[in-house]
Amino acid sequence: MTRRTKIVCTLGPATATDERIKELVECGMDVARMNFSHGKHEDHAEVYTRVRKASDATEKAVGILADLQGPKIRLGKFADDGALNGEVRWDTGEKVRITVDAVVGTHDRVSTTYQHLARDASAGDRLLVDDGKVGLVVDQVDGNDVLCTVTEGGPVSNNKGLSLPGMNVSVPALSEKDIADLEFALKLGVDMIALSFVRSPSDIELVHEVMDRVGRRIPVIAKLEKPEAIDNLEAIVLAFDAIMVARGDLGVELPLEQVPLVQKRAIQMARENAKPVIVATQMLDSMIENSRPTRAEASDVANAVLDGADAVMLSGETSVGKFPMEAVRTMDKIARAVETGPRDVPPLSHVPRTKRGVISYAARDIGERLEVKALVAFTQSGDTVRRLARLHSRLPLLAFTPTQAVRSQLALSWGTETFIVDNVDTTDHMIDQVDHQLLRIGRLKQGDVVVIVAGAPPGTVGSTNMIHVHRIGEQDH
Repeated sequence: MTRRTKIVCTLGPATATDERIKELVECGMDVARMNFSHGKHEDHAEVYTRVRKASDATEKAVGILADLQGPKIRLGKFADDGALNGEVRWDTGEKVRITVDAVVGTHDRVSTTYQHLARDASAGDRLLVDDGKVGLVVDQVDGNDVLCTVTEGGPVSNNKGLSLPGMNVSVPALSEKDIADLEFALKLGVDMIALSFVRSPSDIELVHEVMDRVGRRIPVIAKLEKPEAIDNLEAIVLAFDAIMVARGDLGVELPLEQVPLVQKRAIQMARENAKPVIVATQMLDSMIENSRPTRAEASDVANAVLDGADAVMLSGETSVGKFPMEAVRTMDKIARAVETGPRDVPPLSHVPRTKRGVISYAARDIGERLEVKALVAFTQSGDTVRRLARLHSRLPLLAFTPTQAVRSQLALSWGTETFIVDNVDTTDHMIDQVDHQLLRIGRLKQGDVVVIVAGAPPGTVGSTNMIHVHRIGEQDH
């Protein structure tokens, strides 16, 4: 049985070669994530070429996702003088200063990249270093310095992340680095962009400005990492093209016990609006060092599948881990096991009101009642397919598109197999393409019945208006 839930793999030193990337595809990778928090542009260009090469070699659609770093707030560097070596240890109860001044860090004072910290901080605010491993509380603001007491001690090294939960920070949606990375990724030809630290639906506007300047618009994924994003969840889902539940930073910014509830709510809201949704961060984290996951990690992946996520993501497991292939195989096995069991995906709550929404529901219902072999959709933009995918039908969903970019983008959508076809100008030619392609690759056989969803006349974006029950290889049109 074909796995329906998609797998996103982060590429890095452990998986950057031609051989390793091809092996990832063969193990089950559907989308390759390039993390622009690390690496040079030339490194990403090489990885991009290798992913496309592996996709061609395996004849499998593989999407490429460029994940922008975002306006990440960090500490500066500590002295590297033999005494500190770029690292200090802050013990619980110690007093330290975080300054906006450009200084070389000492044990007691270190700089931050966030230039408004002294303006925005108040006594009692919490500061978290390195994803919450070290905790501070603000005592007072002294000029450009914020005086803090260490509440949870631990080691702190150069450029560690600084989280400011509950603080209304004033940073742009895109940093200068992000803009340069975005322009590069668009020109390179990536299929999707992920925007970090999204706080409001308007954050997508700056991304679109850059895209329009370059002359190429592609789907933008909103990463849910900030409390403001959860407060604006519905508007963000409507504004963006897809959603990523980035549980690492989210678990630092929110109480841990709220993260599973946010995950379920975000998945359901994305499905209601036909937007793909990825669940990410620490899914099989122990497999960075071990060849087998914990039982809790296996349950975590299974629950994301049961919640209805389009995709589950591996980060350090495949980028720097010791067992990247085993991690993908493990995720693949867990997803398959859940999908073959009793289906319990939460139902969609609203009744569709749009033409395309009603048609997708009707096609699913007709297909399941007639027990056809597959749902087939012709698409120019991918929208029709996403509306079908969110319904999680037990029937295979076969998408046909003349556009390579759409084929790669649909690699993120639940249960979708996508094929490239020629542009057609009549419904007869469209149905002929279905027969030719599916018989050629052996996906279906002569006489199998499918339900076709498309627009008539073919080739117009947003024109979905037709449901056709067709028997493969027969002239029924």
